[in-house]
Formats: sequence, structure tokens, C-alpha cells
Amino acid sequence: MQEMGNTLYLTLLIIISILSLIGCFVLLIDYFQQKQNANLAAKLLVILSISDAIYVVAVVTNPNPQTDGAFCVIQALFKQSSSLSTFIVNFFFCLTTYLTIVENIDITDDKYHKYKRNAKIFSILFPFLIALIPITYNGYGIQYYACSFKTQNAYWIGELLLFFLPFGLLFGSSLYFLLRIQGFLKEIQKNRLGHDDFIINRRTLMSQNSQITVGEQYTKFLFYYTLVHLFCWLPIIVSSILDIILERDFFWFGGISYILACSQGFLDFVLFMISKRVSSQSQVYERNNSFLTADPIDIYRGSVVYNSSL
Repeated sequence: MQEMGNTLYLTLLIIISILSLIGCFVLLIDYFQQKQNANLAAKLLVILSISDAIYVVAVVTNPNPQTDGAFCVIQALFKQSSSLSTFIVNFFFCLTTYLTIVENIDITDDKYHKYKRNAKIFSILFPFLIALIPITYNGYGIQYYACSFKTQNAYWIGELLLFFLPFGLLFGSSLYFLLRIQGFLKEIQKNRLGHDDFIINRRTLMSQNSQITVGEQYTKFLFYYTLVHLFCWLPIIVSSILDIILERDFFWFGGISYILACSQGFLDFVLFMISKRVSSQSQVYERNNSFLTADPIDIYRGSVVYNSSL
């Protein structure tokens, strides 16, 4: 029975991993096709795709480790680094959107360019440095489905501080920023120009409605990305906590957790294609309404249509 379960696990893992790698590859191609005009969100999405691919390769190359050793440590190192990178990228997605929409950050300001640079560096370098820490105290070891943090004795403290805690802080902050953005957009809806102003302020009215719609759509998909990441990573967190508390391995739950984590690249690709299609439809609509393209009033830059203390 256990051998049959291993076969089923490996089959599903390979299928999901191939789909995720294809999704990551397509996202990278899309980025390089528009590299010259790529914004910070596109660059963060590339980092996310690379992290997804690294995690998948790390898991698939050693899906059922038998012994500790250098290869086991390398697998755990890349798993930890890529997973932390995913958490950080999702955080910067939400933080950047919050700063752009709510805090009115000027995208031409030098501070913003420094922010973009630091966001990219922090998303790549910081996870790798954090992943190196367990090596100093021999904190990586063999688990049933992949090499990871050791949980025996007091080793679980390392996983708590280096994996559970960053996961909670980064995703908690992401959800906070998303809620602030949604509250901001609702406030704009209350203060926007009404139908009585349509004749006098037709261009302003249509412009602000268009920007509100775009902001809501982007926030919605950002929320979906966050939910997908929670869906992919929360089972691994729960599985590890159960292993620590109950001091036993839940093999079937651990296998499902790794399959879900490896599916993130594919799910990110699906969301990206859907959001790109919606964005294209919005751009077509705006091109068909010429008054939207002539110096539109920016509702996120202190426009008269918005007056809030948020």
C-alpha cells in the first residue's frame, strides 16, 4: 500500500511540476518580449516565476531522499530560499500597490527608483542569506518527501523563526495592505462625481470611473494571487506544525502539501493569463473612448474627485 502511495505521489508530482515549469517559462518569455517597458510588478513576477521553478526542480530532483548529505542540504537550501522569495515578492506586490494608490508615491521620484532597486535585491538576496543560517547549526536534514528543516528535539525552533514567522508576518502584512487599498477605493466611490455632473465634467467623470475600475480589477487579482499563495503554502505549514506537536510524520498530508506547493507556478500562470486578458479588454475600451486618453484626471494624485483622510 505504501509503495502504491509513493507511485501515485510521484506521478502527481511530476505532472504538476511539468505544468508549473511550463507556466514559469511562458511568463519569462512574456517578460523578455516587453522587457524595455517592464514595470516593477513585471520584474517581481519574473522573480516569482524563477522562485517557483527553483522550488519545483529542488523537490523533483530528490522526491524521496534516503540519506543525509551535501545533496540533501542543497535541496533544503534551495527549497527554503525559493519559498521565502515567494513570500517576499507577494509582500512587495501588495506594498507597491498600496504606496502607488493610497500613499500617492511619485513614480518619477528618485526615492521610488531606489525602492524598486531595493525591492528586487531584497526579494533575491535576503531569502538566500536566511536560507544559509540553518547550515551553521546543521539544521537541515532528511524528511520523508524532501530534505528540509529538522524538527527533532529543539531544531523546530529554527523552522519557527526562519519559516513560520516570516510566512505569518509577510502574508499578514500583505492582507493588511490589500484591505487598506479596498477601503481607499470604496472611499473614492463615495466621493466621485455623480450623474448630475456628467454634462459639465464628462471627461473627468469617465476618466475617474475608468481608473477606479482598473484599481479594483488590479486589487482583485492581487488578492487572488495572495489567496493562491496561501493555498499552496499553508498545508506545508500545517503539516510541519503537526509533525512538531504530535512527533509523528503525516506522510499522505506531507505529500499533498508538496504537490500543492509545486503547483504555484502553474496557478500563477493561470491568474496572469486571466488578468492579462481582462487588462487588454480594459485598454480596448479606453481606446474606443477618446476623451479618456486626453490628459485624464488622476484620481490617485489629489484629484478634486477624492477628499479623504485615508
